[in-house]
Amino acid sequence: MTAASVIIADDHDLARSGIAAILATSDKLQVVGQAKNGVEAIEYCTLLRPNLILLDIRMVPVNGLEAASEIRKIAPDTKIIMLTMHESIDYLSAAIKAGASGYLLKDVSRESLLRTINIVLEGQAFFDAELMQKMLTRITREPSAETTIARLTNREREILCSLTTGETNKEIARTLSISPGTVKVHVERVLRKLGVSDRTQAAVLAIQAGLLDRMSSERKY
Repeated sequence: MTAASVIIADDHDLARSGIAAILATSDKLQVVGQAKNGVEAIEYCTLLRPNLILLDIRMVPVNGLEAASEIRKIAPDTKIIMLTMHESIDYLSAAIKAGASGYLLKDVSRESLLRTINIVLEGQAFFDAELMQKMLTRITREPSAETTIARLTNREREILCSLTTGETNKEIARTLSISPGTVKVHVERVLRKLGVSDRTQAAVLAIQAGLLDRMSSERKY
């Protein structure tokens, strides 16, 4: 039986080598590439079209969620598992929206990692039951990401789009031709209106709502 091809994408060398060592214990899996960030992950998937990719979430300049969305377009048959240290309902929701078939924490056991990989390769999905229950409970209680972002002004939406790419206040100011101080005020208003505590959570909401695609479409007309 041909081993399933796997790519590991993580910005920490030790994490990549550790995961690769675990996968090497299975004759059903073959690591064909190791990416240091989302850009390399996309490039590997474009060239190799692997059966599976394990994606970390927090990477720069392109994070795992952005990479997952792009990989779904260029290599739709590639299964995606998010492997992260963040036990976050927001990240889980965004991962599902980005096309991931699995979401695992990095402290998962060797047996659980291999079992989840096999489940996903068989065409099923696997997500932590406790996180899924929390996410479903939130969905029934809170407005959708689209409804929340609709509260923002056009300028605030531009600022939010810039947050999803990890731009600093100075970089955003240069792009929009405004002062860094003005950007700081806008960012604080965005966080307050979205009800989140940091830029990363705001970026996750934007991805969930499809804001980047919508803003891109609007600029074409």
